[in-house]
Formats: sequence, C-alpha cells, structure tokens
Amino acid sequence: MDLFNVNSLGLAFSVGGLVLLAITVVLYVDYFFNERKVYLRYVERYSFIAVAMTTVGSMAIALLYSEYFNFVPCSLCWLQRIAMFPQALFALMALKTKEGRYFPLYSLALSFFGLVVSIYHYIDQQLPKAPIETGSLLPCLVDGSGDCAVKVINEFGFVTFPFLTAVVFAFLIVLYLNMRKSAEQN
Repeated sequence: MDLFNVNSLGLAFSVGGLVLLAITVVLYVDYFFNERKVYLRYVERYSFIAVAMTTVGSMAIALLYSEYFNFVPCSLCWLQRIAMFPQALFALMALKTKEGRYFPLYSLALSFFGLVVSIYHYIDQQLPKAPIETGSLLPCLVDGSGDCAVKVINEFGFVTFPFLTAVVFAFLIVLYLNMRKSAEQN
C-alpha cells in the first residue's frame, strides 16, 4: 500500500477528524458546564503540545495536498490557511516559552476567523449546484484558484476538508479559552 495514497489518507484524516470532534465536544461541555474539571485533570499539562501538534499537523496536511498531490487550493482554502499557518509558528514559540496569557488571545482571533470561513466553505460545498452554472450557489472569490465547491476529501457523505478545518479551529478555540483562563487564574 502506498503511504501517500490520497484516498487512504482522506479516510484516515476523516476518522481522525471525527475523533477530534468528539474530544472537542467533551471539552466545550467541560468548559461551559463542568468547571473545566476534565481539562484541568487530563489536558492542561499537554495543552501547549496539543496546540503545536494540531497547528503544525494541519499546516503539513494542507501542504501535502497542495504540493505533493497537486490539488490547487481555492480562495476560501487560502483564507483558512492564512488563519492556520501563523498559529503553527505562534504555537512553536509558545511551546518553548510556555506563554499562556497573550498567545491564546492572538490565536483565538485567527481561529474564530478560520472557523467562520471554514463553515461558510462547508455550506458552499453542501449546497446543490446551480443548474446552469458549473460553480456553486454561494460566491467564491474570483481569483483563478481552484473551485470552492470541489470536495478533495468526501468521506461518509459529510466529511470534507472544510468540515475537518472547522473541527480543528473549534478544537483550538476551546484549548485557547482554557489556556487563557488558566493563565488568568495564576
């Protein structure tokens, strides 16, 4: 089996994304309704590593698909990359310094932006195609890049790249909220 088979990787990333979604839901419930008990007991000591691995991994996956598999990112994909790529650098610096007060604040802004774009992109992909046009119903930026409605990953009938990106941004947001609250309490 080829290690870099696009279909096998898409399935693996989709399953991993669904696991991450379950973890994210648990962390949100914990944050808002359980006084962060799960986070403080199981996640807090690994939060910097989790953020670094998530952001650097997301960047590596995006580059793998565009540079190795030659998928042309659409303009909405580029906006999501703009929100994610700086966070990888921020996360590596924060991992080294353990700075938890301002790093999560700046990264929250990027993650909220990325989440909004990825949700918009996901909705764009899920809407039926216009009967006359080849593009989608929602406007995609006209810049000559890839088509925003193309589903590079399409597993289980609903897991696409924007879905996975939204899950990653939601996961990062809940980690940043917890990191910020921990820093304020110390």
